Amino acid sequence: MARLDAEFQGNVGPVLTGIGARLSVGQIRYRIVDAQGIWPDTVMPSYYRTGGLRQVDHEYQGAPALSAQQIEDIVAFLELQTN
Repeated sequence: MARLDAEFQGNVGPVLTGIGARLSVGQIRYRIVDAQGIWPDTVMPSYYRTGGLRQVDHEYQGAPALSAQQIEDIVAFLELQTN
């Protein structure tokens, strides 16, 4: 079991501060929908793509992790993060 003060605790993604100023809405959406299309070796899951995924339980195969509306809600929130 990892210690709570482990060196990389909590650092599992990119800094999102100012993401709305750095990326277009389309770029934000694409990273959420299919991060592996940009970075094939990323550990970030593709939240909307349903094919060619690794380590997906049989029960969840063929269904996106997030609905289209959930993705749009996340994109809208991140778009507002401009500073």
